Amino acid sequence: MAFEFKFPDVGEGIVEGEIRRWLVKEGDRVKPDQPLVEVETDKALVELPAPRAGTILKIHAREGETIKVGQVVVVIGEPGEEEPGQPAPEAHPESVTVVGALDEAPVEFQAQQRAASVHHVHPPRVRAIPSVRKLAKELGVNLARLKGTGIDGRVRREDVLKAAEEQKAKRPAVSAPAAAPSVKPEETVERLPMSRLRRTIAQAMVQSAFTAPHVTSHDEVEITRLLEIVRRERPQAEAQGARLTLLPFVVKAVVAGLTAEPYLNAELDMAAGEIVLKKRYHIGVATDTAEGLIVPVVRDADRKTILELAREIAALTEKAKSRTASLGEVTGSTFTITNYGAIGGYLGTPIINPPEVAILGLGRAQEKPVARDGQVVIRPVLPLSLSFDHRLIDGATAQRFLTVVMVRLEDPDLLLLEL
Repeated sequence: MAFEFKFPDVGEGIVEGEIRRWLVKEGDRVKPDQPLVEVETDKALVELPAPRAGTILKIHAREGETIKVGQVVVVIGEPGEEEPGQPAPEAHPESVTVVGALDEAPVEFQAQQRAASVHHVHPPRVRAIPSVRKLAKELGVNLARLKGTGIDGRVRREDVLKAAEEQKAKRPAVSAPAAAPSVKPEETVERLPMSRLRRTIAQAMVQSAFTAPHVTSHDEVEITRLLEIVRRERPQAEAQGARLTLLPFVVKAVVAGLTAEPYLNAELDMAAGEIVLKKRYHIGVATDTAEGLIVPVVRDADRKTILELAREIAALTEKAKSRTASLGEVTGSTFTITNYGAIGGYLGTPIINPPEVAILGLGRAQEKPVARDGQVVIRPVLPLSLSFDHRLIDGATAQRFLTVVMVRLEDPDLLLLEL
């Protein structure tokens, strides 16, 4: 009997996913653990491996289709094997009712009935998204007469526009008063489908913005000494396979701040009326990708050296950008850092990554006038923006956290003493 491979429970409360790309086709021979298909969940892009060797007998979900946990995705077996749950062909049974068996209608009568029923069959439903249907209505195009060029015969926007142009060309020219030039529908807007990742981001941001009362504190720290260390040690770090930047030092400074102010490394359980203090330091690093913001997680950041952090951050962000990060690598953060300074931003008001209660934003470091020993000097300054959940964290607590972080960034030797 062939084997039905069902979409497994991948954890983190995920109940469905979207088929992004099939890596095999029906008739292919596969080995155990060979990747079969890429599925995009709310958290990550995951590959489902083959649970056993065999031949792909049937693919039950198309690319772009949403599948639920427990739904059959593919059937694996040997050629000629039947799918589980598929009954073998059998002779037509006698019609049976509560009052006994009924004689089957003569074959001639059944044929007449089938012929008569043809007149009552509904025409197949046209496959088209709402915006295409609306456009067809506006342009006077009959969708039922179009042959769609999309997947499974789906009528696309281009099909409607082409049909409208053909109809216009067939109409006889009629003189009419000059009218104001109209804007073609295709020039006004463009509608793009939201990816599952973008929908997930949107839902999380709405949840965060309308659940946690956000407050943002801004500050600046001079990083002359820190930049000197980064520039001096960068060649040695590269020789050990690590690209040294400011971010590993910021992660270490954040861990020191969370240790001093544990309420920022916490979660609120409003249903139970409890504050959940996290005893481990898993730092999320918000990463800009082509499909949206992904937050890979540096686990146990307190136990790692600066070079270890540099290597791990580089590897995780690369995986996030290529959508190859595993589910475990993009979940479970206890505090998040977002570095919009990397693309030129200076100050921001970051939105908390739920269920966390705070997030630190890093702006673009730049030289500014600074007072030192009664003199105005030019020094590199790093802007910091801390957003926090005011239900749990007060302004004084937030500022104490920021002060711990700033002291260590201004004097990075303190970080080296804490390793």
